[in-house]
Amino acid sequence: MIDLSGYDLSAHIHRYDWGGCQILLDVNSGSVQLLDDMSSRCLDMLATNGGDWNLTRASLGQDFKSDEIDALYSEFQDLYADGQLFSEPDDYVLDTGILKPKAMCLNVAHACNMRCGYCFAGQGAFGHPPALMDLETARQAVDFLLLASGERCSLEVDFFGGEPLLVKDLLFDVMTYARQREKESGKTINFTLTTNALLIDQEIIDWVIDNHIGVIMSLDGRPEINDLNRPLPGGQGSYDRVLPAIQAMVAAGPVSYYVRGTFTRKNLDFASDLQWLFDAGFNCLSLEPAVGEDEEYAIQPHDLPAVLSEYERLTEVLARIRASGQELHFFHYNLDLQKGPCLAKRLSGCGAGLEYIAVTPEGDIYPCHRFIGQADFILGHVSRTMLDTGIQVRFARSQLANKPECLKCWARFYCGGGCHASAYGRNRDLTIPDPVSCAMHKKRIEGAIYLDILDRIR
Repeated sequence: MIDLSGYDLSAHIHRYDWGGCQILLDVNSGSVQLLDDMSSRCLDMLATNGGDWNLTRASLGQDFKSDEIDALYSEFQDLYADGQLFSEPDDYVLDTGILKPKAMCLNVAHACNMRCGYCFAGQGAFGHPPALMDLETARQAVDFLLLASGERCSLEVDFFGGEPLLVKDLLFDVMTYARQREKESGKTINFTLTTNALLIDQEIIDWVIDNHIGVIMSLDGRPEINDLNRPLPGGQGSYDRVLPAIQAMVAAGPVSYYVRGTFTRKNLDFASDLQWLFDAGFNCLSLEPAVGEDEEYAIQPHDLPAVLSEYERLTEVLARIRASGQELHFFHYNLDLQKGPCLAKRLSGCGAGLEYIAVTPEGDIYPCHRFIGQADFILGHVSRTMLDTGIQVRFARSQLANKPECLKCWARFYCGGGCHASAYGRNRDLTIPDPVSCAMHKKRIEGAIYLDILDRIR
């Protein structure tokens, strides 16, 4: 049989139950198998017995016939030979020197026309006086990305804030400039707009459609939940104002869209918000947990049992909708399980500070939007061509290979070591992941794999 001496089954094999299915994930290959009782028990016993096949066979022999065990062992052998079971890890080290910026979060406005209670950006200003980007800085940001991206030809820019539509004329001008620079550089820039939707009107809709801009619009779900979390400056609710605007944008048919909600400690029954958003006519949805140290809104360790249970309920909502033949794209479950993440994401996560950067209204560059305002993480300025290599090295060294805890985790290739900002916010250390975020992410991966299995066996 397969020699499993020295093979870390807990790090390379993940077996779990969900919805009556017994599921196996071979971590290194990404292969997923649906197990019967005997194969499931065999894997559990192998883990208990340190990979000893003889001990495992003796235990199985108490309940199963010898020829059944022989057939199972033969099946395991075939999967092993095909690289789908007990696969070995590849080299975990990624040469981050080859990574160049390809995506930019362009914070055109550090100001906002809402007062969301959970806002990590302090109502859009990121802990500083409100500020709006000028056209020269915006143009420099576009030029910086085109130059810093090296040989990369497909780039991304997200108009972000605060609320970016507070400077809509700037957005129009930047888009015109960027399209001209695309022609001159031979590169393509894909644009997205992240907005609270309050200022969406027909002019904005036409601009989004004409320029093939993807849109991410915020709505937290049920009216009472949205208005609790996302009030206007005067304290009034925002639901009745933003819902028609979002519906009008979606009806216009943008190149892509997501309606993005946030769940907090105030709505741990967030599966109901997913259902509400779907019933409102939206089929591209995201529900993000509020994370961080804010004990009023952010998910805390003692909230995890309720949150993980709710993810199971949310998964059943998604399963019912899919079974009915209706289409629903849920962002966190879009894992592309047949192909898996690209190598860079498998080993280094989102690429903050290396492939992804954020720019403030003043032109300062940070590793990502969640580090904005922290002076120790200023990478540079759009008026200069160089980034702070010292800070980049810190992020390069926080890849998977340098996170011992992550190397033992079955979910490591789906997150590349997790969110740098969550790790730093929780531990003041880029290399130590945030356990709260990890627990939620692992649950989502299990749910996504379960849904994929349901699709395959229907």
